[in-house]
Parts: sequence; structure tokens; C-alpha cells
Amino acid sequence: MSTRNNYGQLADKLNYSELEQKLTQLAEREPPKIRKTAADMLEPLREKLLALHRKGWSGSQLVEELNAAGVPVSPARFRECLSRWTNKGKQTAKVRASHAARHNSGVGRSAESAHNKNASAAGQSSFSMKDM
Repeated sequence: MSTRNNYGQLADKLNYSELEQKLTQLAEREPPKIRKTAADMLEPLREKLLALHRKGWSGSQLVEELNAAGVPVSPARFRECLSRWTNKGKQTAKVRASHAARHNSGVGRSAESAHNKNASAAGQSSFSMKDM
């Protein structure tokens, strides 16, 4: 079981002026970048990679070179980065939005049932045993 902090004692021992000076120094600097994805890691190389790709280098060739240089990136992730960079993210956002709209509205199932219901309304007669 952990012991509880006595904040009263800690406040008495704390040098607030030194801490404030340290925080002021931090405010003057940029925070360190935390790279979480391959796209974050490749961002500083973005323009050079796009130029090479436009020049005729294939994505798989560039991935091989990146992997050889110690940058672990998969071909699929690299293609995604190229796509995002060339389309400026617009296409990816559109695809996600349309997918989300279809998923949330249930278009897939309701459209099929509406189509089946509209078949008789479109002039197609339905067949029943009474017609025989």
C-alpha cells in the first residue's frame, strides 16, 4: 500500500522561485516531439520522398532504402503516407466520412430492403399462387 503525500510538508520544502524559473525556461522552448507513427517519423523527409516518387522511384524501392537506413516502415504504411501527402489528406477524410455515414445510417441493409419493396412499385408484378 502506498503512503500518502503530505503536501503541507512538501510545500514548505519546495523552492517556488527556482521552480518558476525552470517553468519559464520551458515556456521559451518547443516541447519535444513524441513520434508515435511511421508518418510522424517520415514527416521531416516528406518533400524529398515525394520528389523521389515523382521522379519514378516506386514505393517498394523507397521502402527498401528506408528499411536499409534503419527506418522500419511497411510498404502499406508508406503507400498510405504517399497518398495522404499527395492528396493532402482530403481523399482519406472523404473516404472515412462516407464510410462512417454509411455505417451509422445502415444504408447497406435498408437500401436493399427498399429496393426489394420498390420492385413492385416500379411496374413489376409480384407472383403469387392466387394468380394461377
